[in-house]
Order: sequence, then structure tokens, then C-alpha cells
Amino acid sequence: MRRFLPPGVVVFAGMLGIAAAAHAEQDVTKTRRKFDLREAMLRKFFNENKCPAERFSGIFVSEADSHSLDWRLLPSLAVIETGGGRTAPNNNLFGWANGKTRFDSISEAIHTVAAALSFGSAYKGKDTAGKLKIYNHSAAYGSKVAGMMDRIAPSPVVDLE
Repeated sequence: MRRFLPPGVVVFAGMLGIAAAAHAEQDVTKTRRKFDLREAMLRKFFNENKCPAERFSGIFVSEADSHSLDWRLLPSLAVIETGGGRTAPNNNLFGWANGKTRFDSISEAIHTVAAALSFGSAYKGKDTAGKLKIYNHSAAYGSKVAGMMDRIAPSPVVDLE
């Protein structure tokens, strides 16, 4: 024999669920991002250099993390290639494909280039220096990018001896 709850009880239980869901959406600890010092350092660097890409600092850091890249690499490429977004036709912040690639947004450009530098057949498995040799074959280019990366934040020196 099946027993059914009175209709009022079912509606009441549903209302409790709705109230609980509404309360959970208002919990700022669930939606608030943690402070990331790298993002703050990048914002400061872009701001001091009057780079429009400053507002994408969080995206640079999160895409670098998602694609296992040095967090300073993408911003350095953007500064060298387009002045950090001062001259980025078609949202091509990186001069990707000799500046011929069109992106719907700066966010898409950051994601696409991060993914290519991480998973693209020419770049996959290479360290930052190796990726830079493929990105731009000029011998001076890698040093230029490395210098820019150190301007954003000096990398720690590890003495292996």
C-alpha cells in the first residue's frame, strides 16, 4: 500500500528547498575569488606602463595556470608585440600568426594563445625558452621576453650546486 503525503507538505518542502537555494546564492564565500598576488603584481605592472591589458590581469594568470605556463609569459608577449594592448588590431594582443589572426575578444586571444603554447605540436613539451624559439626565431627575441618577464616579477634563482 502506497502512502502519499498531503499536498501541503510537498509544497512546504519545496518552498524550503527554494529558500535554501536562494540563501546559498547569497553566500559570498562561495563566489568570492581568493586574492592572488601575481594578479596584483601584473595589474601594477600594466598600470605603470599604461597598458590597456590591465583589466585582463586575472585572465592572464588563470589561463597560465590552466595551461601550465609561467604566469609572466603571456603578459610579456603582449607588451612586446602590442604594447600591452595599445595596438592590438582584431584583438590580436600577441601578434599571433604575424598579426593576421582575428579574435572575437581579448579573452579569446589569451585563451587561444595559452592553449597553443601548451598543447600545440610545435610547443608541447618545451620549456619557456624552447617555446620562445618557436614563437619568434630571432635570437634576441627570447632575451627580450625574458627581460620583460623579470620586469613583471623577478624569477627566483635556484642554486643547484
